[in-house]
Amino acid sequence: MKTYETEDNEMLTVPFSLELINGRGEPAIMDFRSAGPEDIDKVLELQQTIMDALPEKDMYAPYTREETMRELENYPCYIAECNGEIAGYSVLIPNDPDDPENYGHHFNYDREQLAKTASLDLTMVTPKYRGHGLQRTFNKLRIGKAIEMGATEALTTISPDNPYSYRNFLVLNFEIVDEREMYGGKKRYILRKEF
Repeated sequence: MKTYETEDNEMLTVPFSLELINGRGEPAIMDFRSAGPEDIDKVLELQQTIMDALPEKDMYAPYTREETMRELENYPCYIAECNGEIAGYSVLIPNDPDDPENYGHHFNYDREQLAKTASLDLTMVTPKYRGHGLQRTFNKLRIGKAIEMGATEALTTISPDNPYSYRNFLVLNFEIVDEREMYGGKKRYILRKEF
């Protein structure tokens, strides 16, 4: 497995290892890889850890076991591990016009535009490894994969109460294009980036 030094515009492909340093100067070697159905229990355990630590539960809309398995079986999903411990998980919904999960449906995109729109669906980072830039690295990884799959734009949703995630998308030139209630009445920004 190679270790890559990455610039903001560099595309990433898995597997790779990357040294990430948090704001306190503490380094961590993160191993990024594709995730599959065999990772279901790790992903659900990570989700529960994150839910337990949230001060405001509306910041996150939890996924059921069935929804998580569907993603692991059908979408590009990624895991970051540090010393064998799961640190983060992220999902890309490809630019498929027939997939009801494609965020382009929120804007009534036609089939042609849906076929060019990828959705950065979910990123979870365990509290222990927050501040290491995992979400930004996952974003670069997913954007690179989306471009490889023929997408020309990406959409994502973020809680207005989550400024950390919001900033991680702003530095990659995403912009807010809508604000609405989603996921059972939770307020969300929808952000877009064109490639």
